[in-house]
Amino acid sequence: MAESRQYVTQPQENGCVMISEEVLVSIICKAVEEVENVSLSGKPGINWGKGVKIIISDDNQVEVKCYINVSYNQAVVDAASAVQEAVTSALESMAGVTVAGVHVNICGIVRA
Repeated sequence: MAESRQYVTQPQENGCVMISEEVLVSIICKAVEEVENVSLSGKPGINWGKGVKIIISDDNQVEVKCYINVSYNQAVVDAASAVQEAVTSALESMAGVTVAGVHVNICGIVRA
């Protein structure tokens, strides 16, 4: 059975633009990489092992789940908040999508 891919569809004046799930995941990964003292956990089974899962609703809103590791001696709540802000900002500015929510799961603490 073929794997189905999801797209965000944005109507334009002369047609529509379809943004694939892979593009959204790439944007999210780059946004998380820019947050200091945070790394994606690479949890197996979550979007190609990158530590990101997205859900695209029928009205083209995107819900994101990020699985991250935080560096030792960093406030996990602050790190999670920074990830939420970075992901929301990146998706809205680069892909023009509405972000319904960014859920951050802290999977581990790592020594830098």
